[in-house]
Amino acid sequence: MKTIVIPQPIANDILLGQQQLVALPFNAEPGMTQFLMVSDIEPMADEYTLGLALGYQLGIVTVNQVVPSDDLPGLFEWDLSPKALVKPVSAELPVNVISDVDEGVFEINAAATAELMTWLSDVTQDFGPALAAHADALLAIGTQQMPQKYQEILAQTYSWDAVDAAWVATQAAHDHAGHHHD
Repeated sequence: MKTIVIPQPIANDILLGQQQLVALPFNAEPGMTQFLMVSDIEPMADEYTLGLALGYQLGIVTVNQVVPSDDLPGLFEWDLSPKALVKPVSAELPVNVISDVDEGVFEINAAATAELMTWLSDVTQDFGPALAAHADALLAIGTQQMPQKYQEILAQTYSWDAVDAAWVATQAAHDHAGHHHD
């Protein structure tokens, strides 16, 4: 099977049906209708990725269409939709290429996938138990990968709101410091 590394938070958003389009610096291979999506080990700069698993197999996605980007020369717009969730397994692969992976290296989580498809038809409902367990496993991985500062805030407060506030404050400090150097 083909595999592509997609940065977080885009990878997570694709699996949750919150984003369909992603710009990549390569076209699909002929006949390519799906691929194993692996999250990039490096998060997107200035994007909130705390608690999202980095460098893990996440799911199989369907390739609906790939066209050259009108807005971004040299890039291709990939229209994607979630097909299946896979058991999260660490996977470091090269970025910005289509790789081949043996189908034996991933395991589809059928129960969580079925619940994801039900949830996608009505996102106002709660996750089913299998999907919630799958999401919790990914959250545990992502939480362990967070910078120590944020892990400590979460351990002290038990509050993701506190983690979010600290991240926003850090981003604001970076933005403020950056403007002084312009």
